[in-house]
Amino acid sequence: MSELREKLYKICEETETSKEGMEKLVDYYIKSLGWSEEKAVEYAISLFHKGTIRKIKFLGKDGKEL
Repeated sequence: MSELREKLYKICEETETSKEGMEKLVDYYIKSLGWSEEKAVEYAISLFHKGTIRKIKFLGKDGKEL
């Protein structure tokens, strides 16, 4: 599992994405949706590959384009 987390952290660094924010997202998947840690981290990583995180960051916190 630590390899997946390290991969997630590396992607966070490369894309200047908050590790803390991604950890909260992973925790949400685990606690609220009942996913395994592995599935939650893999899904979080997939959000980078799909461009979802980039789109969210583009919109900013208030939902308006930056």
